[in-house]
Amino acid sequence: MIGSFSLDGVSSETFSIVSKSVKRPLLPAMKVKRLNINGVSGAYDFGDDEYSLRTITMKIAYIGTSYEELRSRARTIAAWLSTPTWKQLIINDETDKYYLVKITSEVDLKSLFELGRADVKFDCQPFALSVTGQTEEWSITAGDTLNFVNPGTRRINYKSPEGSTSLLTIDGSFTTLTVTLGDETLTFEDAVSSKVITINSIDMEIEKDSVNIFNDVTGDIDSFLTIQPGSNDLIIGGTGINVDITLEYIPLWL
Repeated sequence: MIGSFSLDGVSSETFSIVSKSVKRPLLPAMKVKRLNINGVSGAYDFGDDEYSLRTITMKIAYIGTSYEELRSRARTIAAWLSTPTWKQLIINDETDKYYLVKITSEVDLKSLFELGRADVKFDCQPFALSVTGQTEEWSITAGDTLNFVNPGTRRINYKSPEGSTSLLTIDGSFTTLTVTLGDETLTFEDAVSSKVITINSIDMEIEKDSVNIFNDVTGDIDSFLTIQPGSNDLIIGGTGINVDITLEYIPLWL
């Protein structure tokens, strides 16, 4: 028994509704990229597959004592369950994570009224996201290797789903600068004094004092910087470095 869940910050218990059980796939389905070749057994697999939406089914039950109250609040419950935009779903057996969900299939409120129970199917972005984002901060006056640990189990980059965050802020001055994370490097050549540079690896944007400088950066601009599960080394190189660095990201779990 799960007990309850929260949708868009509102607990199911607000409506005297709890979840008696839940169906959650262990893994979302993959978007497999394969090519069948005539005259060749099997198929060519391009690899690096991404994931489709997953469906979570909640079996809800009414625990109040007055079905008249339930019927009188039907429209409020319907409005709460109606999710035209992605909303946060937190299930109370895993309150440190949430899913981004929409409901696109019919909810049988008649069954809820007559039998006291009904199924609710949520279309979910494929990964669970951390309720609390991670923030790493460093101050350096020379090139350095900065280590941090991502507690999630899924890499974070420009392929991550809606709601993801990977934002690196560099505040200060340098003559030349390289930023390396894993196998990816971004290089800044122009001298900077008392400027704030932001690298958004989800939206693939680079700004200096809120002005786009994408064309002034070289390196892996086709992939930006990827945060891997577990230990990561953020390597700062260059000359004349005197900066404060902040990395903000939201861990993801399969």
